[in-house]
Parts: sequence; structure tokens; C-alpha cells
Amino acid sequence: MGGVAHTDIAAYVLGVLDEADNAVFEAHLADCPHCQFDLLEFYELPEILTEVRKYWPDPPIPQTRPLDGMFDELARMRRRRKILVRVAGAVAVLLVIVGPLITVGLLRSGSAPAGQAPGPAAASAPQTPDMVGTPSMFSGSEAGKSLLAQVIVQPTEWGANVDLVLGGARGPQSCRLVAVPWAGPEQVVTNWSVPGPGAAADPLRISGATSLAPAEIARFEIWTTSGELLATIPR
Repeated sequence: MGGVAHTDIAAYVLGVLDEADNAVFEAHLADCPHCQFDLLEFYELPEILTEVRKYWPDPPIPQTRPLDGMFDELARMRRRRKILVRVAGAVAVLLVIVGPLITVGLLRSGSAPAGQAPGPAAASAPQTPDMVGTPSMFSGSEAGKSLLAQVIVQPTEWGANVDLVLGGARGPQSCRLVAVPWAGPEQVVTNWSVPGPGAAADPLRISGATSLAPAEIARFEIWTTSGELLATIPR
């Protein structure tokens, strides 16, 4: 057998080595963990090839062979099968013994040194309801104007989605919803128009968005395009 012994693992599993090479490899296999693990990967190869052969064309009729040669080949196959079983059992026992030791070693390497208390965990910023996605509600009505408004503010990564439910809207009229923060400039959330009496659903549902977080908003206001304040919707 030429070359490095563990390069002949596939040839050994397939049974193509001659008697001398077979004996040399088996002697090498007894002391080579590398080949023992490779043998576990390759040992099912003959069965796989057998399944593949089911889809091959029928082979030519073989020539008669001496019975002595057939018996020798059968003996080699049985001996190789026994070695495979023994190696598989040895590797399984090795994994059972070594596996827990590796696990304990990894756990110890990740723990604090003896006599040293583990350091305090880094404190995380407390999450407010807005940060975890809880919607905020604003509602209000304007006396003498038969207007009832409710605003639902849903936080997002970039600000908030805003849904306005407006009852008693009358037209013709064009309006805008404005978000008024505790500090800083106001932001127009959305605009809409009611063409005339009976032209809009009641209640009217309108959606918009703002870059303000819900906690930054003090109230909402509804204005007409002519500058009249129709409603104030507090938190």
C-alpha cells in the first residue's frame, strides 16, 4: 500500500485493497483516531452504493469463479464488518467519556475566577409603555360644535402612527390634525376635506403619522384651513 496509510480509508471500506494492503491498513486503523472517525462516516458507503445499483443497467453475466476465491472474499467482508462494529463501539465510548469533560471545561472557562464575585450586570434603560408598543389614547369634544374626536397613537421606530376617529364632522370644510408637543414645534399629522352635508361617513376615520414619540405629544388640535380651531384633544 503506497502513500500515507489513512488515505486508503475509502478503498478499505469498499473492499478494493488486496490482502497485504488490507492487513497493513487494519494495523494502522487500530492506532489512528483520525481514520477511526473517518471510518464511521464511510462505513455505510457500500449500502448506499447497493441502493444506487438498483437503478443501473443489469451487469453482464459474470464468469465462473473458483469457490476458494469467493470464500476468501466473504471472509474479508465479514472481518471488515466486525472491525467496523468494534471501532464504532470504541468511538461511542470515547464520546461518552470525553463529552462531559469538554462540557465541564467550557463551563469553567466561562465562569468567574475562584474567590471573585461575578460583576454586576449592565443596567438597561427602563422601558416605558411607548417603547414596548402600547398605544396612547387622546379624546375630547368641543362644546357648541357637536364634534367628538378620539386619537389613537401607536408608537413606531421612527415616531408614531396616528388614527383619528371624528364624529359630527360637517362640510363643506377642509381641516388638518396637528400634534402639539410638550416642547418644540407643532407637526401636521394629516389633512382631509368634507365636500358637503352627508358626503362623509360618521364617524369619519382618518390616518396619519408623525415623527414625535407618543410621550412627546401633549395634545392634538383640529384646525380648518381658514385658521379656525375646531377642537382640542388632550391626553
